[in-house]
Amino acid sequence: MNTSRPPSRWRRLLAHICLTILCVSATVPPLPGMASAPAGAPGAPPAACTPPIVPVTLVNPTVITSCTQANLQAALATGGHITFDCGPHPVTIPITSPLVTSATRDIVLDGKGLITLDGGGVTRILEKPFTPGSHIDKTSGNDLVIQNMRFINGRAPAATKTQDDKARGGALWVTSPGTRLHIINSIFENNRTTSMTDEDNQGGAIYAGNIYETVIVGSVFVNNEAGSGGAFGGIATGLQVYNSRFTNNRAADATTGGIVRGHGGAIHLDGVSNSFNPITGNTVEVCGSVFDGNTATRGGGALKVTISDNLNTKATYARSTFSNNRVLDSPPAEGHGGAIYHIEDDLAGGVNEDNIEIRESTFNGNYAARQGGGVWMSVNGRGRVVNSTFFDNRAATAGTNVIGQGGGMIISRGTIDIIHATFASNFATFQGGAIFAGNPSAAAVTLTSSIFSANRLDPTHTNPVTTEFQGYHTNRALLNGGGNIQFPRTKAPDFNNDINNLITSPASAILFQDPQLAPLANNGGPTPTMAIAASSPGFNRAAAATCPAADQRGVIRPQGGACDVGAYELVLALSLTPPFVGVGEAGTVVIVSGAGFDASSTIVIGGVERPTTFVSATELRTTLTAADVANAGDLEVRVSNSALPPVTLRVLAQVYRGYLPIVRR
Repeated sequence: MNTSRPPSRWRRLLAHICLTILCVSATVPPLPGMASAPAGAPGAPPAACTPPIVPVTLVNPTVITSCTQANLQAALATGGHITFDCGPHPVTIPITSPLVTSATRDIVLDGKGLITLDGGGVTRILEKPFTPGSHIDKTSGNDLVIQNMRFINGRAPAATKTQDDKARGGALWVTSPGTRLHIINSIFENNRTTSMTDEDNQGGAIYAGNIYETVIVGSVFVNNEAGSGGAFGGIATGLQVYNSRFTNNRAADATTGGIVRGHGGAIHLDGVSNSFNPITGNTVEVCGSVFDGNTATRGGGALKVTISDNLNTKATYARSTFSNNRVLDSPPAEGHGGAIYHIEDDLAGGVNEDNIEIRESTFNGNYAARQGGGVWMSVNGRGRVVNSTFFDNRAATAGTNVIGQGGGMIISRGTIDIIHATFASNFATFQGGAIFAGNPSAAAVTLTSSIFSANRLDPTHTNPVTTEFQGYHTNRALLNGGGNIQFPRTKAPDFNNDINNLITSPASAILFQDPQLAPLANNGGPTPTMAIAASSPGFNRAAAATCPAADQRGVIRPQGGACDVGAYELVLALSLTPPFVGVGEAGTVVIVSGAGFDASSTIVIGGVERPTTFVSATELRTTLTAADVANAGDLEVRVSNSALPPVTLRVLAQVYRGYLPIVRR
């Protein structure tokens, strides 16, 4: 075989490359407000919030060395701190009938991340019985802590009568009024109730009824199912969830009739009030958590919350991500709240009570068959949506004269302030591509420093009252807090006038320009966001009076002379091209890049203003003089009317220039 190669043609191109012995380090500080909480269970999101509880340090625990159901049951009956020593590898304990805890002693059950309790798809795994007298004296109740455990394949028993609460809670059932239930760094997977159609059947993994407190930290709930509350169901109890993940849980009851069916794909709470525990029992808080791919047949693809007493009762959804949750097309009633379905049915606290807050959270890809692709809310008091992003949520059902309202959000009732929010590419079949608000007497909604971009309606919708569905951003003009951006202004040729197309009124109060949003991405912080460009009209244009201290990611506001519109604050620093020159290189043109420049901006080098060429709002130029480069050293460069911090231009004694051959065959 002839292995010789024919001669090749070589062309050498000289590349001019500046080589310098120069080390520049850039330290990126952590985002403010980030928690330093312990790591959660495998699959839990990184800790974004500081929880109110931490794993319990065991004291004189009962150590189970023979890992059987019988030995575990004996330890639970005694109570106290319980752990396992069954070897260095993971161990699964089959459970053939429900484990029952002590009714009078506190219990901490710690699996060290190695113990799985498996109900085999035939039995509930663990029950906490009623503590005598705890309904009168809540301090007499006993507490249950589950940490570093895994509960799988639990199944609640079938109901024996209508609304039988024993049929709730596939893995864990807790109903004693004085009990504090704490779930820490644990996993609940493939648990379910037996019946999916009995009224008020809920809690595929956990059911908590009338108990003192429930706190979930650093835990994971996957593929659990119930009639309502696929992962967690609670009645007359508050709930605090921190740094946890809920994925592919289902509220599967599609039965017609009844009011508590098919709600809360992951979590269902009903009758939240301060009657059992005025300290935390009246609190619904979700922080630093992820809800992804959960489904419900009627309402609340991720969560359904009903608050029965709004006096001192508040729900907070913070620093969390709600993605791809769905409320399905059947049964024909409801179909509200692709991610969150939030209702208050009592006015005890009055109209000025702060009842709901959504902050630093992202809703993307959620779907509701009828109303509120991302959120459906009705409150009697006040609420706020701050530093949050709503992207690509949908309220839509195919067909004629269907509802299809509020692609991003429905606000049925309440006094709601929406501040520094971003609504982009949301869709509704009929009205309010981004937001649908009830009539002004019921829903007083104020928009401030928020972005509405590329929200849409179905232009083929055949409802004859055409002006009603021209509100492709909002269904009507909402109250104006200043600093808002709407793009586009009209949707020609389908909707080519301002009738019901203004997010606020008058039109002169709105900036109609492309906000130049980047795609939804991880830009730092616990939730994905949509960055704005340095040339965005939203840069430094927010209303000053309502600017939060930080943006959705936790970045301090403002970074420039004023806050930016929307949920994202652009972090800018001046930059130089070139970043260094050699001694004697007079006449070098220096480009200063940044944002917010205007014709009056002047480059200042070494404390001296220089002749400046204004190129654009993001670029200025000047020329170095002989005096600038006479000696090696550092020169401070800033811009006269910019709040951006100065940068350093380095003048080097020697600049080594080398040549590399670029070879082309």
